[in-house]
Amino acid sequence: MRQLARINRYLTNPAFRALAARLPGYANVVHIGRRTGRHYRTPVGITRHHDEIRIALNYGRHSDWVRNVLAVGDFELEHRGRTIALTDARVARLDGRDFLLATTEPD
Repeated sequence: MRQLARINRYLTNPAFRALAARLPGYANVVHIGRRTGRHYRTPVGITRHHDEIRIALNYGRHSDWVRNVLAVGDFELEHRGRTIALTDARVARLDGRDFLLATTEPD
């Protein structure tokens, strides 16, 4: 899986990034590197549950983008032409799979 993650990071993600922000069920996680301070956009699959966003951690909780988000706790999603601010990022195990959960900020 780590090999596939590396291929996705350099080939698939850059190509999919523009589509992910517009397609239903996908979004770009906008996060800041915990060591570099650089801004990153990582395409992910998402689901909503009330005021909570759930992101499946297909490559595990030790992926760079997950560690970056958890280090800060807040991040943004680019989804269907909007930017959504999220808070209280945490990892949870649901139905035998790891998810990153975050709460949408009130409008």
